[in-house]
Amino acid sequence: MKVSEAIEQYTFAITHLSPKTQRGYLDCLNRFSKWCDKQGLTLDKVKAIHTRKYLEELRQTPNEKTGQPLSSYYVHYHARSLRAFLRWCSVEEGLDEYVTTRAAKVTMPRLEKKVISIFTPEEINKLLAACKKEAYPELQSRTRTIILVLLDTGIRASELCDLTLDDVHLTAGNSYIKVRGKGMKEREVGLGNKASKALYTHINRFRHAPTEERHVFLTRTHTPMTYITLDKVLYRLADWAGVEDCHAHKFRHTFAVRYLEAGGELFDLSRLMGHTTTFVTRLYLEYYTSRQVRMKGISVMDNLK
Repeated sequence: MKVSEAIEQYTFAITHLSPKTQRGYLDCLNRFSKWCDKQGLTLDKVKAIHTRKYLEELRQTPNEKTGQPLSSYYVHYHARSLRAFLRWCSVEEGLDEYVTTRAAKVTMPRLEKKVISIFTPEEINKLLAACKKEAYPELQSRTRTIILVLLDTGIRASELCDLTLDDVHLTAGNSYIKVRGKGMKEREVGLGNKASKALYTHINRFRHAPTEERHVFLTRTHTPMTYITLDKVLYRLADWAGVEDCHAHKFRHTFAVRYLEAGGELFDLSRLMGHTTTFVTRLYLEYYTSRQVRMKGISVMDNLK
């Protein structure tokens, strides 16, 4: 059996995932399938040594846009996609005869550790002030509320865009939003006074939409905002504010680090961010710890006598 034929069957096994996640997995797998065809590998011939060779070749492949090697995160995502697919094949009736448990073992490549970029208080104030440059009050309110909600909750761009009126619960002293994250897993994330006040004001005073439209954040034409539209809004806002590297995930980074700075627990942060394990969340803890050390400002040379 060709690898592409198994991938076609796999598409029906991941329909519970978000459309974006499905596309990501299938893009990775289709790339692997083409590589297998070039190598003359059918599904039954794919072994652990082949996945290691594929990932190593991928690691050395230059990015088409930059010419630089593909990031370790991109290669790691491919490895995760391959592992999930091959594990599924090893237990799926009709395919288990082609893929053994041993063949389904994919060695995960190392992730390079990068310094996490977060917004400074000055940059946040500039972004909030720049919201006033939006064309009219509804957009000004929408953009300002988006900034406050992203900073106060750390939710993903897709989660913000999917937020509906039914997901928003605003009461004195107990305001929160219900978020549907990866794998359609729901979680509740609390809102502070500033974010909850902005959200209440936007929904009740500035948000104009047909009764049947339930999404909280809308475009100029009152259709649901997509993550692509959100990116455009943030790029425009960053240009007005004179702030570099402004994207939705940076707000998520900022939330995580500031949460730890405020004394929050790692396990609680992991739950709030929708992480399945604390593995990814620990990256924020490492950054927070190294930042604390840096900010002590102890200079060896300056203290020499």
